[in-house]
Amino acid sequence: MMPLAALTLTSCLAVSAGADRILAGDLAAAIPGLTVPAPGVPVALAPAPGVQRVFRAPELRRMAQRFGWEGEPAGDICVERPVAPPDPARLLAAMRKALAAGDVTILEYGRQPLPDGEIEFPASGLHPNAGGALWIGYVRYAGTRRFSLWARVKVLVAAPRVIAVVDLAPGHAIAAEQVRRETRQEFPLALRFVVASGEAIGKWPRVPIRAGTEIQAGMLEEPQAVVRGETVTVEVNDGAAHLELEALAEASGAVGETIPVRNPESNKRFAARVTGKGRVSVAFPPAR
Repeated sequence: MMPLAALTLTSCLAVSAGADRILAGDLAAAIPGLTVPAPGVPVALAPAPGVQRVFRAPELRRMAQRFGWEGEPAGDICVERPVAPPDPARLLAAMRKALAAGDVTILEYGRQPLPDGEIEFPASGLHPNAGGALWIGYVRYAGTRRFSLWARVKVLVAAPRVIAVVDLAPGHAIAAEQVRRETRQEFPLALRFVVASGEAIGKWPRVPIRAGTEIQAGMLEEPQAVVRGETVTVEVNDGAAHLELEALAEASGAVGETIPVRNPESNKRFAARVTGKGRVSVAFPPAR
């Protein structure tokens, strides 16, 4: 049964944070001499935060007849979901729970009174803006209901980054001395950054990367076994016949990919499968 408590200043009954219905037994507890055979039967939705639901005496008498209550409701009953001013300490605790490794400072917050319930600030609600960040959260009450709230905050987290020491060009493997790792105090970003040097060393830049740039995972690709324009060894298998020749790669490719190559003597182009560093193969199906 939903607990209701008398509020002396408003003469209303207070809905608990977890309740979303008003039950017959809740009203019976507030009416002297009234008994109900099924106290768990819901009679109305619980009011929204800060809203009063008033049951007038005629309505209560109709309910008594409908549900078979014993007794005569003589007066009105008021039910409300209490609200209270936001507590900055509770707001900050919820933020730190969502961002345990971050340094959070509340600069301003909404003053609208809040219902009792669990305060949550999901990381997805954090949006950078001028002079800090806007963090949208909510109070969870009555099961799945949410009451929105906001705060303007300053947020910094320890962010490991891999930095380009020199300009990095596409098509060339990154060497260990070309990058360094450092930790910066930054606003948490959703971008996927490279956080360990080993994630960058040996990879190829997809785009030119200027010195001093924080390297993102999307900027890198796996090294290609064959590079466009280089001479490759073509292994040709035609039934029992096997031979090798040299050709020019007209596209870059990783092992397992098919790329176009050109025979420099006949100038003919054909497709070949990359099998290793500087090697491709062409296999002909057996003759019928």
